[in-house]
Amino acid sequence: MSGSVTGMKFGAVILAAGLSSRMKAFKPLLPVGESTAVECLASSLRDAGIEDIVVVTGHLRERLAPVIRRLEVCEAYNGRFEEGMFSSVQTGLKKAMELAPHACGYFLMPADCPLISSDVIRTLKADVEDSVTEEPGPGTSTAQTRNFRVPVFEGKKGHPLFIPACYGAEICGHDGTGGLKAITDRYWDRMVRIPVGDEGCILDMDTQEGYREILSFLEGGCRREPLEELAAGRRIFLVRHGQTRQHDEKMMIGCYDVPLNDEGREQIRETALQIAARNPVTDRIYASDLDRAEESAHILASVLGNDPEIVKLSDLREINLGSWDGKPVREIREKYPEEYERRGRDIFTFKTGNRAENFYDMQYRAVRALRRILKDDDASDIIIVTHSGVIRALENNLRGFRVDDPWEGIDKGGFRKKTTRIAN
Repeated sequence: MSGSVTGMKFGAVILAAGLSSRMKAFKPLLPVGESTAVECLASSLRDAGIEDIVVVTGHLRERLAPVIRRLEVCEAYNGRFEEGMFSSVQTGLKKAMELAPHACGYFLMPADCPLISSDVIRTLKADVEDSVTEEPGPGTSTAQTRNFRVPVFEGKKGHPLFIPACYGAEICGHDGTGGLKAITDRYWDRMVRIPVGDEGCILDMDTQEGYREILSFLEGGCRREPLEELAAGRRIFLVRHGQTRQHDEKMMIGCYDVPLNDEGREQIRETALQIAARNPVTDRIYASDLDRAEESAHILASVLGNDPEIVKLSDLREINLGSWDGKPVREIREKYPEEYERRGRDIFTFKTGNRAENFYDMQYRAVRALRRILKDDDASDIIIVTHSGVIRALENNLRGFRVDDPWEGIDKGGFRKKTTRIAN
């Protein structure tokens, strides 16, 4: 490229119309630092040079009214807010296109994600600007301006989503089936993932636990203690569950719950003897709450003999394959040939739907679980019984790498011991 375009216009939509049913509190006005969530987002947008801002209201609209006036942003009321978030996306995008008709695109900002920083927004803006060498004329687009953009932290997608203006009419005219993901999946090859170093873009407060995590992250200066520091001087035993009940054909198995078979139980007993010979000093065993891992943990506990507590954690589950989980590979390949081929081309980023995960999603929650274990448990040895994908994520991160970096697999029922030295 010979140079980037300057003066490109951008708009933004802040989604603040939802019922906040899981949170049990009105999320847009929850305090985040010295501001409310909606004020934080508006401030980040303005700091990034975006003035054309639409706030979508619905539930408790009257409570947002004075804030909207004070912020001097444009309101778009969604009378259909109870239908779900996509109705708010349509309402906000329609208003944004009226407010900023010459914008090259619009940033979609959920009120659930108040820690989206101006740096993240500027990074996405710069990628759009750097991708074209001349300003597209009214009503025109280039291949580059047709690309969606999304920030990713350590591979995990965050917010905001940049929606190119050329998709506005299609999104606003969609019947709602599958929500916004139905549109972005249609153009999956136009989704550009922009790496950022700001974890705040992936933190949401959909639940009270999520809100507490956001406040804790903010109080800590928006940084995490490095995993290597938390693990320093300790032995970490990563145990893969034993062999499971076999099926007649190859299956897609992630969170699909399959019990151990007799071979798997014997594998774990042998591994337990090897771990016991190393005299682990701990009174707990952490395990995925799936049956195959939980039973493996109980077998391990019985061999260790000191009656350790079994702590079950859903964050240590194997990757969630969504609607594909527990289905024969043959069936998936025949029913979803294009998607199956895409998965083969990039297994780390692919996922089947909103409720599914990719490997980066799984990595984030698994490493978060390990970080909590290391902070809350001062034992010199940590034992974790889990799954192959989770062990790959944890071991690679303990080595300073990521889930998509090379990794030597562990047989079912096997284990790996990691020792992180204390830094000088």
